Amino acid sequence: MLKIIAMLVALLAAAPVMAAEREFDLGFARPGMMQGQFRFGAWPPGMAIYCSDDPDLPKDLGRLLFMPKQMLDLGATRCALMAVDDKGAWHMAKRKIADHPVEMSATFAPDMQGTRRLVQLFITAPREGYAGLVRHFVARFGAPTEDSERLVHWVSPRNEALVMHEEGDTALAMLIDTKLQDAMNEKLNQVTKRK
Repeated sequence: MLKIIAMLVALLAAAPVMAAEREFDLGFARPGMMQGQFRFGAWPPGMAIYCSDDPDLPKDLGRLLFMPKQMLDLGATRCALMAVDDKGAWHMAKRKIADHPVEMSATFAPDMQGTRRLVQLFITAPREGYAGLVRHFVARFGAPTEDSERLVHWVSPRNEALVMHEEGDTALAMLIDTKLQDAMNEKLNQVTKRK
């Protein structure tokens, strides 16, 4: 009987840790996913993912997918959800999340095996979409670690998510794979020290 009670106590004590390790998955994107998985996801009709390393990248997308040279040297890429308007011009596509149109882009960097994985996902929404994004993230990730008037923040051992606004016209949401981010930062520091 004492063994069963000890096991139950150990299981209950571990429950918060297990919940905290829950993956920050939005359905269409999650930290650490491969670039190919992101690219070929089920995107709405008329929208497509383009990445800065695409060999067939339309020339007018270069400025929208710009990457600093230091990031390119590390093998990092930027991808974004794009669409073509009636005049044939490319622009950031607007997809609805939490009933508001959002624009999305992501930074990918190679892991230890060289596979490009999602390090940072950026979601930009109109300012009035802030509360909806917060509710959407709470429904997906549970209660936040930090909650203030302008910032709601979730942290797990591997991932970080936030929704914030600066009282401007936009709200910003981010998902970050903290282990990949730390590895990318370390590589950037090494490159900077060599110069």
